[in-house]
Amino acid sequence: MDIKKNVHSTSDQLREHFLGVVYNYSAHGVQRDGAGWEQSISIPLLQPHMYGMMEQWDKYLEDFSTSGTWLPHRYEEDHHNCYTYTLTFINCVLMAEGRQQLDKSEFTEKYVVPRTRLASKFITLYREIQKHGFYVTDCPQHEAQPPEGGGLC
Repeated sequence: MDIKKNVHSTSDQLREHFLGVVYNYSAHGVQRDGAGWEQSISIPLLQPHMYGMMEQWDKYLEDFSTSGTWLPHRYEEDHHNCYTYTLTFINCVLMAEGRQQLDKSEFTEKYVVPRTRLASKFITLYREIQKHGFYVTDCPQHEAQPPEGGGLC
């Protein structure tokens, strides 16, 4: 579990991708990584209409990460870990915005599970395409029904 500090680039914004630094917490304390997280799952918490708040969230993240709570010696694999770090940060922001905080199961169910399911479907599709050499295309607009024996697109 990690938190990504976003750095906007105009061309990246158009593609809805962000460049940035990933903040993560482990037995080494809070780490800031610019690479190495390319295969992680991103769970967006800001809706597109809230992108103006990114700088504020980034400031919260930096202040939060430098507190004594996240020193290396305080790390505990089962109770004070990367998940705790992420959820505590999210709840601090929610509290500052006067919104209701999330418990662990609510956060997992509402944010983590849906993205994990989506990633699983994508990985399954990718592996099948690799294995069988198939690819998916859009159905032509003018065909209301698939051709006989053609199946679905």
